[in-house]
This record gives sequence, structure tokens and C-alpha cells, in this order.
Amino acid sequence: MKSYQFKFWHYGLLLTLVVGAYASYNLTADDKSLFITGEPTHGHHQIELACTSCHTDGFSGEESIQQSCLSCHAEELELADDSHPRKKFLDPRNAQLLETLDARQCISCHTEHKQQITREMGVSLAGDFCFHCHSEIAEERSSHEGMGFETCASAGCHNYHDNGTLYEDFLIAHVGQPDLLEEAKLPTRTAMQSWLQEHPDTHPLQVQQADIQEETAAAEIAAAWAQSPHAQVDVNCSSCHANGQMQFTSAEVVEQCASCHSEQRESFTQGKHGMRLSSKLPQEFVQQVGAMTPHQAWIPMQSDASGELSCTSCHGPHDVDLQFAAVESCLSCHSDEHSLAYKESPHFNTWQADPENGVSCASCHLPRETHGEQVVVNHNQNHNLRPNEKMLPVCLNCHGAEFSLAAMADEKLISQNFKHKPADKHETFDLIRDRIARISKSKNKQTQSQ
Repeated sequence: MKSYQFKFWHYGLLLTLVVGAYASYNLTADDKSLFITGEPTHGHHQIELACTSCHTDGFSGEESIQQSCLSCHAEELELADDSHPRKKFLDPRNAQLLETLDARQCISCHTEHKQQITREMGVSLAGDFCFHCHSEIAEERSSHEGMGFETCASAGCHNYHDNGTLYEDFLIAHVGQPDLLEEAKLPTRTAMQSWLQEHPDTHPLQVQQADIQEETAAAEIAAAWAQSPHAQVDVNCSSCHANGQMQFTSAEVVEQCASCHSEQRESFTQGKHGMRLSSKLPQEFVQQVGAMTPHQAWIPMQSDASGELSCTSCHGPHDVDLQFAAVESCLSCHSDEHSLAYKESPHFNTWQADPENGVSCASCHLPRETHGEQVVVNHNQNHNLRPNEKMLPVCLNCHGAEFSLAAMADEKLISQNFKHKPADKHETFDLIRDRIARISKSKNKQTQSQ
């Protein structure tokens, strides 16, 4: 018995020493994984070990965490014209509301490392949280009678931060539009044309086939480059391969491309494809962890998808094939139901018929946006991904608002990549038509009384 106790104590001590040594090593090596209390949200899982990107002031202080949230998300909230900005809750008249839910702090609704209570959009509150401030909405608006507070967002009617395409005036202006607009067309990219107009003395570099004597890898690269936009704007080998550098890390690729494409780099590193290479993250983390890879994703990926994600994952470094980047580069990695259904969709048919103006993966997930006088591609692929209604500005290039909202609210249709029309109309527009009728009736009464 004593021998057994001795062996048990001996192995217990050995295990303690091993675990202690491992922990000491990790802490010394700045590995804080032992402090993580639970899995991160879908939006932050790539950077969960970059603790200081959120905990800038150690592991305490709500205000420092709030500033960390804003360092990444403030610009997006400003662009969305946040319908629940922090300043609204600094108004003394709303002080009583804060006793139940302190909406001034992001972490009041988005508590990290709490997967068991985290829902879509990283929200860690119960689905009926609107009740805290809008408990009397049914009395104020009879149209809302009988509606549960858990349906405010899920029904596609309201978004907490961005109601840019759901507010009443917008819906009234777009009621009754046809399913397919007469002038259905995506914006035309203008960046290349604008650059050439600003640089009229640029002469496209030419490589004649006679100059390529051997069928070598270098010759193939030169031939591909000769047909690319880079050759057209006088960007040659030494423009990227300064000092003869031939091999680049993913971070170096992104930085090299940013020397000309800074706006694209900025949006790329804001999205899930490139967020690990963001300049907002601790650079020691970027160097240690590197870029995102397909097998680290939380959504289904092709079994043979590999390599770190950078600009050249979609755009070949020499041929810059935009058509490949718009579809095949996406499908070479993504194998979720929505992606796999794309080639069976009407959208794919339009792209096959007209690759420049048809609807590709990139048309929706890397939307063309007007910045000043230019139309450029937003490379933040999750900018308009969630909630679904954020995709509406893209849909409205071709479709009416009623059709688009109904499609965005149909989860089955989304999984089938919009293979057919929405099964149901969107109830929001029935409410809008009732609203228009009441406004019209009220105006008629006023006219008659005069």
C-alpha cells in the first residue's frame, strides 16, 4: 500500500512539474492561451492569441476595451450612420435605461469568450433585448401589436447599428419596384481608366513573342505579365522585385502591393481574409502567427485548399486575371452550400454570358463602390455579409427593394444561392403600404376640413 501511495505521489509531482514548466515557458514566451476562458466569437477567432489587440491595458478596464473595439469598428459604424451611437446614451434623459443595459459599452452586448450564450453577430444578449428600451412600441404603433421582441432583427425589419436600407422613408420611396429593374447593371470599375487619364505619357510595356526564346518558367511569367494591367501601366519586374528579392512572405506581398494599392490593402486587412495582416494588430503577433489559411476557417473549405491568404491568393502575381479572381479563386477554397450552388444559379449564367457585367462571387462579396469620382472594389469581403440586409446596396443595382429584402430574409434561398425567386413576400412592405394608406387618409381629412 505504501509503495502504491509513493508511486502515486511521485507521478503526481512529476505531472505538476511538467505542467508548471510548460506554463512557465508559455508565459515567458508571451503565450497567454492559458488565460483564455472560452472560445472567441466567429469574428475574432483568427486573432484570439493577440490578447493585446483588445486588452491594451492589461486584463482590466472597460474603457480600454471600448477603445480597442472602436479602433477596428469605429469607421464602419460611422459609415453606417449608427442608429444607436454612444452619444445617444450620454443624454441624461436616457440615464434610467442604462441601469438595465449599459448601451454605451460594446461589451454590454458583445461579451467575448462566451460561446454558450453567443448568437449571430457576436451578440451575447437574449434575442429580445430590444424590450429594455422599447417595451411600449405596440402602444405607440398599432402595426407592431402581437410581434415578439425576438423578431425585431430576425424578421429583417431592424438592425441595431445600421438601418440604412430599412428605415421608413427609404422603404416608402422603393415600394412597388419591379423584381428586375429595367436598367439592371453593376457599376463599372473606373480605377484603371482614371489612372491612365492622370498619366497620359504612360506607354504600355511590350514583350514580343520573338523576345521569348525558351519555354522556361521565366518566359511563361514574362508572357503572362505582358498581357496584364501591370504591363499596361508601366509596372515592370523591378517595381516589385527590388534588390532582386524573389520570395515574399504573405505580409511582404500585401505591403508590396500596397505601394500602389493602398486603399485595397486597407479594406483587405479589415476583412477575414486579411485581418491577421492588419497594421492595427501587434506586429509581433503578425510575425509569429502569419496570415490566415483555409484550414483554419470555421466554415467548410475544400480539402485541397492550402496556403496563406494574401493578394496573390486570388490575383496571380504576374497575370492578374480578374475573371479568375471573381469566381474560381473563391470556389477553390469555399465548399459551403451557398458557394457550391453558385454554378447552378441564374447569377452564374449572367457572368458566363458577360464576365465584366455579370454577377460573380466578387460582385456581391467584394462590391464595387463609388468613392468620389471613382468606382473601386471593396476588398473587405465581410463588409456587407452580416446582417443580410447589408447586401441590399448591391442587390438594388439590379432588383427592386421588395424582391431583394424577401430574398435576403429567405435562409433556404440563400443556401441555394438564389436559384429561384423568393418563396414569400416580405411582410415589412405590407406594413409600409398600410402606413402610406394611413398617411394619405389623414391628408385627405385635413384637405376636407379646410
